[in-house]
Amino acid sequence: MDTKKTQVNIKSITTDKLTSIEIGGGFYQRLNKFLIDYCDSVDQKKLIVAMAKIKADRLVDKDDFTFNLETLIILLKAVEEAFEKDGQTVDNEIELDLPVIDDIDEEDID
Repeated sequence: MDTKKTQVNIKSITTDKLTSIEIGGGFYQRLNKFLIDYCDSVDQKKLIVAMAKIKADRLVDKDDFTFNLETLIILLKAVEEAFEKDGQTVDNEIELDLPVIDDIDEEDID
């Protein structure tokens, strides 16, 4: 496909800026589903290694999946904390099937 260079104006935000937005529970549920679908789109070992890297704070610049996963988790956690601060959460008990993967070692995380 041929391309043509052109100039466009875009709005951007510097990293030092902050803002506040209102997010409804329905939109939070959509974000949560997006995170689940994103995680379901990769191999379980890759997901578990990424989660281990996030937990150990061992992000590597070239690991886009782990970086993007952490970004989604940070966003969801911030929304959850805001709802909790406002007293708008409920406790539910759920049952999970957690994968057991024995072949992950320290070098997978580095």
